[in-house]
Amino acid sequence: MIPKEIVKEALASGFDEALVTRSNHTVCYLKIANSKVDSVVETSGQSGMMFLSSKKRVFFTNLDRFDSAYIRNKIENSKRLIAMQAEKKDYNGLAEGPFKYGARQKYSRRIENYTIDEIADMANSAINSALAEGAQSVAGTLTIGYSKDELATSKSIEAESRSSRLSMSLRAMTKNVALQQEEVSRDMDIDMAKLGKMVASTAAGVKKTGKISDGTYDIIYMPAAGGSLLSNINAMACAGSIETGSFLSGKIGNFVANRGITIYDDGLSGNLVSSSPFDAEGYPSQKTVLVKGGVLKTYLHNYSTAIKYKTKSTGNAGLVEPSPNTLVFEHRNRVSDLDKLISEVKRGILVSSTWYTRFSNYLTGDFSTVPRDMSLYIEDGEPKFAIRQTGISAMVGIRINDNIIRMAKNTLLAANDAIQTTSWDSGAYYVMPSILVKGVRVTTAMV
Repeated sequence: MIPKEIVKEALASGFDEALVTRSNHTVCYLKIANSKVDSVVETSGQSGMMFLSSKKRVFFTNLDRFDSAYIRNKIENSKRLIAMQAEKKDYNGLAEGPFKYGARQKYSRRIENYTIDEIADMANSAINSALAEGAQSVAGTLTIGYSKDELATSKSIEAESRSSRLSMSLRAMTKNVALQQEEVSRDMDIDMAKLGKMVASTAAGVKKTGKISDGTYDIIYMPAAGGSLLSNINAMACAGSIETGSFLSGKIGNFVANRGITIYDDGLSGNLVSSSPFDAEGYPSQKTVLVKGGVLKTYLHNYSTAIKYKTKSTGNAGLVEPSPNTLVFEHRNRVSDLDKLISEVKRGILVSSTWYTRFSNYLTGDFSTVPRDMSLYIEDGEPKFAIRQTGISAMVGIRINDNIIRMAKNTLLAANDAIQTTSWDSGAYYVMPSILVKGVRVTTAMV
């Protein structure tokens, strides 16, 4: 059954509303270990979701098949289970369609027609480049895939899109440090040799390790690390987070970042891997300015929360509560590259990756995080040594203690090196440069 037919079946069974998605997808996962292509796993399949509402009760269920007997059984089970749910009194229904959607996102026929030999060649290009630049060992993953996504609702919405994705996560290890970076794209346009060269040459340039003491340091976050932290801004700007307690609650019109910073929540731009013409309830996606000139401009809404707060949806469904898209970070105060950013630091640390980021207080934005892999101590604009790792999962023997709003307000500079990336720790996507944050509290561990 197609989504439109399932919606009709659900309404005939007595539900007030229904939304159904179906995705046909193919994913290939290549693993790199010990500087070789270790394994390749390819999967294809169908999956989807059914959302139902009845008398302000809502219910979700996953769909693994789409034959009529399976769907009818799912609907009958859902009728029994939704009756057990409590009313969601602030639920205001699904978005009313139909809608016209903007420009389509980029879709790569090259990705759709990839071959195993082709992606193995890409992986080997990164491996060989890294080894040539001094890496002793190379590891990582290359993931490639594409899908056709369909959505239908009981509010006159039928929508369809295609997506494609290439992701390369590469880790180069030397005697003293390891360095990992991930790049993502909707096309087969990531320069694998360039990525391997950058990761390995940076790691191989570290000739010694050392320790630092507790204190206040300027921190340079490389894109994956900085984005992992600052992507909490669009996550905590969602209306559901605002209601439950967010460091952005009550701050529209206030400065929450440096005056040079603009932050977007982007669900629409063509080359972003997480973008789509429509959100989870079929409402048109958009690019929303969250922060401009350091000032918080709006929160993120789905159709239901927009009605509750007498505003318009920002295309951020989440069916029950809004969800973020891709964070796009821009800074008016930029330098040419990472080396120039390092030259601006009197006493500080370059952090390439973070792990175990935890908030001690979501309402104030206080957090701590542990650097992983290469972290360089900088003095008078020059890297002096890599901070010694603990030997446990490449963790560095320091902990960063900060506050998200303080961090954003004290982000004084950015390099001109923004990439579309993610962090294996956060799962969020962002377009992020390397950034310089002044005056960060750092504690140390015995290593």
